[in-house]
Amino acid sequence: MTDISEDDIRKRAYAVWEASGCPQGSHEEHWMTALQQLKEEAAAGIPQKTTRGSKLSVVKNEPVNAPAPKKRTRTV
Repeated sequence: MTDISEDDIRKRAYAVWEASGCPQGSHEEHWMTALQQLKEEAAAGIPQKTTRGSKLSVVKNEPVNAPAPKKRTRTV
């Protein structure tokens, strides 16, 4: 059985999420579905597609740090 990376699961979960209409609040379900699909494919000997990194930052499960608004100073 081949190793399934977190990045592989993340990409598949994103595809599952898109295929289901991009609903909010069901990320764990999509993650588990993706993991199960990848495990089944690995057990069946289906080779994994090698893809380059996604250009979409929304795929990552990292918090988005927005820059703090700049304070304006008033000159008299």
